[in-house]
Amino acid sequence: MPKVLGISGSLREGSHTRRMVELALQAAAECGSATELLDLREHPMPLFEAHRDYKDDTRIQAVVQKIREAECYIVGTPEYHGCMSGALKNLFDFVYTEISGKLFGIVAATGGSQGVSSLDNLRACLLYCHAWVLPYNVGASSRDFDDLGNIVNDQVVDRLRRVGRDVAVYGPLLWEQFRRDLVQPDGAPQGFAGWVQ
Repeated sequence: MPKVLGISGSLREGSHTRRMVELALQAAAECGSATELLDLREHPMPLFEAHRDYKDDTRIQAVVQKIREAECYIVGTPEYHGCMSGALKNLFDFVYTEISGKLFGIVAATGGSQGVSSLDNLRACLLYCHAWVLPYNVGASSRDFDDLGNIVNDQVVDRLRRVGRDVAVYGPLLWEQFRRDLVQPDGAPQGFAGWVQ
């Protein structure tokens, strides 16, 4: 059973981002995936310092283990000044090797726009971490939610369900091939997995 990890990069209570990730995760579960939600609000992390060793930090290692165990991800961010949240970017600095070769579906919640800039920023970050990203994404504004935080725009719901389905279906295929590519014998045709060993 493939494992899909949802990651909510919002630190706001009652987050629209979290609601979007939860709905996409529900669709992944309906496709037979095991799912789990990692809410960064519940797992505060220190700012990443490249020169430090975090192997003895149990809080960091617990989060890294969740990332490592998943085969694919649904990640959501609020849009902050055209970028992903600082909490989410900080997470990727800790786990860039653990996400290489794995598939992401990406979603964004904003105050007014459709989150295009933050989604482009998130996509670029994931590609530089050697992750795969679905060729489409989901943006929602505050107008797409009611006062209780429920998504009331049927188009947003449909797109989130498609993200959940496609991550659950394509994620395990990509990850299995990537794992095989990591152990290709010398002389075999090499793909990009050879760059991240």
